[in-house]
Amino acid sequence: MRNVLVLLFAALQTLAAATYDADPTAAEELRARDGLGNVLAKAAAGKPVRIAYLGGSITAAAGWRPKSLAWFQSQFPQASFSEINAAISGTGSDYGACRVQLDVLDHKPDLVFLECRVNGGGGFEKQSVEGIVRRIWTSDPSIDICFIYTISQWMLKDIQAGKAPAFGAVMEGIANHYGIPSVDFGVEIARREKAGELIFKAAQPIPGTLVFSQDGTHPGDAGYEVYRDVLARSVLAMKDVGTARPHALPAPLVPHPWEVATLLPISQATLSAEWTAVDMAKDPVLSADLGRTRGMLREARRCDTVGATLTVHFDGTALGISDVPATEPIVIEAIIDGQQKLTRSATEHPRKYARFWYTPELRPGPHTVTYTITALPPGTACYLGQLLVVGIPAVAASAGAGGK
Repeated sequence: MRNVLVLLFAALQTLAAATYDADPTAAEELRARDGLGNVLAKAAAGKPVRIAYLGGSITAAAGWRPKSLAWFQSQFPQASFSEINAAISGTGSDYGACRVQLDVLDHKPDLVFLECRVNGGGGFEKQSVEGIVRRIWTSDPSIDICFIYTISQWMLKDIQAGKAPAFGAVMEGIANHYGIPSVDFGVEIARREKAGELIFKAAQPIPGTLVFSQDGTHPGDAGYEVYRDVLARSVLAMKDVGTARPHALPAPLVPHPWEVATLLPISQATLSAEWTAVDMAKDPVLSADLGRTRGMLREARRCDTVGATLTVHFDGTALGISDVPATEPIVIEAIIDGQQKLTRSATEHPRKYARFWYTPELRPGPHTVTYTITALPPGTACYLGQLLVVGIPAVAASAGAGGK
């Protein structure tokens, strides 16, 4: 019996995630860590491979995502590759943690690319990134994860100085802890800009010059090709790194990572009678940015009455809601557990962009949040969509859904 226990302990130690000590504050193109042993073994064996791309608008565009998928197919012609496009404009890890089950895991990926550095820094960074990792490996420890770092103009000087942008440093600390490889596309872009080999931002093409971006964030086609090439050489560099094996979960870095989180349809909250369903394709507010609205609001409700309410019961640490804060002075008030009051005023006028907002982090346990429309100009309406529940909604808890 003692020998069996020794062997079992040794096996568990073998599966334990390695801890790495790469400097989180330093910018580096590739940190292979535990590598991509599972997905590369599957590709080499000629099996079907599903790659999930979880990110924001840089990933949603027809850029590095389809280009990298095509590269994988050309590099491993014996396998078949398909994508899970889980990219939504304007979203980062905080929104991603609530939708990773529905948008990624329900589609059975073999590899998840997480791209959220540009949209990071809005709060809950550590909790949400670590929550995504833990949710994925709790669901299926054979899924490989790779952090992808894109670049925006405000990051350029830091990366050229060898420094990781702030949210990138947060992600690198998590990558070290879990052995997750990371690929920084921005290092090559910053190097080329410093060497005079590309123009980072220009409104129009410049003959004979690689213009990376028109807006300083979203690459043009040539910029996306650089991204693809960086990823390609990074994946090839990881061919002999690690082995095909389940990923182990070490103890979490933060007290309450967002590994149990979900999108709750607004229809499952308690709504006052004034809220009505909306045809997203025809409504002039929601159709103004339809792709983003469909991704973030999904099942929208509209209300043009001051005093209308929406109440949510959940067991967890935070609650968010998606909306279109497009008309001033719409104001929504949130009362948390009958005491703490928050207000949400319109911020996007005249643009009609879907957004989301969270309560502060709450003590773990049961909570009730009631949203009330407190200001609404005549002739306008308030639009709300999916609820972002960090924890288990009351409806799911009573049904035994486990926050899924």
